[in-house]
Amino acid sequence: MKKSKIEILTLLGIVMGVILGIFVPSKALYFKFLGDIFISLLKVLILPIIVLSLFLAITQISSVANLKKLGKKTIIYYLTTSVIAAITGIVLANIFIFKTKTPEEVILTNTKTGVNFIERIFSTNIVDSLAKGEILHIVVFTILFSVAFINLKNDKKQFVINGANVIYETIMKLIAWVLKLAPLGVLSLVWYTIANFKSDNFKSLIYFFIATGIAAVVHSFVSLPLIAKLMGNFNAFSYFLKVKQAVLISFVTASSSASLPVSTKVVEDAGVSKETSQFVLPIGATLNMDGSALYQALLAMLFVTLSGIDISFTDQILLFLFIVSSSAGTAGVPSGGIVMMTMVINMFNIPNAEYYLGLYIMVDRFWDYPITSINVWSDLIGAKTVDNQIKNN
Repeated sequence: MKKSKIEILTLLGIVMGVILGIFVPSKALYFKFLGDIFISLLKVLILPIIVLSLFLAITQISSVANLKKLGKKTIIYYLTTSVIAAITGIVLANIFIFKTKTPEEVILTNTKTGVNFIERIFSTNIVDSLAKGEILHIVVFTILFSVAFINLKNDKKQFVINGANVIYETIMKLIAWVLKLAPLGVLSLVWYTIANFKSDNFKSLIYFFIATGIAAVVHSFVSLPLIAKLMGNFNAFSYFLKVKQAVLISFVTASSSASLPVSTKVVEDAGVSKETSQFVLPIGATLNMDGSALYQALLAMLFVTLSGIDISFTDQILLFLFIVSSSAGTAGVPSGGIVMMTMVINMFNIPNAEYYLGLYIMVDRFWDYPITSINVWSDLIGAKTVDNQIKNN
């Protein structure tokens, strides 16, 4: 009952945010602090939930063999969904994007180029990575640390695991408190976003919007439900009703990482084992980026087309492989894909990089929210799919 009340109030917050953003845009700035507080409270829980979830998931698995089995099924699921998403994006780009014309106006920006993909995965200083919130670094280090921990022959290991469990339960209690602030936080975020939205900026990008919208619908309501049925043997639409709060939070925060605490709670409430949720979801929040894969494929094709570069079928295959591999490193925070777009521009030697990065920032303000929701929706289905496969074996 309490959970349903919060969800209803959150939905009302979205509706009120849209109404106020349209009719009272000038006052949005005065209430922006409510949304800032809500996001800050979620973000402060990101690192603890990732480290503790992965550590407990790995250390509490009964054997190394079970760890390998869980990891294998998780990787297979994430690879499958990312491949399907990237293919969907490229196919729809071929149908629609080539009709797009160069926009008349674009916001220019400067961004550092030449990103080292290896450095985005492996940390050379874990303390620095923790301070900077480099989530992918932390995930990789935590996995390595946890695997080393379970191979220790030490009688005191259980004491450490028990302590981690206590901290984890405390974090989950904090999450429950933060969720009570969701209606006000959501209202503030939506109000501010709508108040600053300039629809004129997207007139010349109509075909890109159509292609992205179709790709999002196909992946969310066709591809993922089919995967749920074929790989996980469950109905995705019935499951959605149980986990919709996490999708809702991801939509209004545009952060798959920020919604991780909520995702963990709702999937466990929906019957997914703690062992599976604590392993699959933290990895998914960083590595499983279905929405980002299809979105980045469409954006890459848009940039190549607008720049006048002729892209062959072979080039598109290379783009596909690049998108699948690099989307895993997309940061789970708003606008984290700008690094990915920089890499695409460098890959195809697209001239006037500032122009296209400015275009990305302009477009991303609209699509960041639904694309993030697709990422999280896939994570939620992944947790249930892997859990069912483990239970049925």
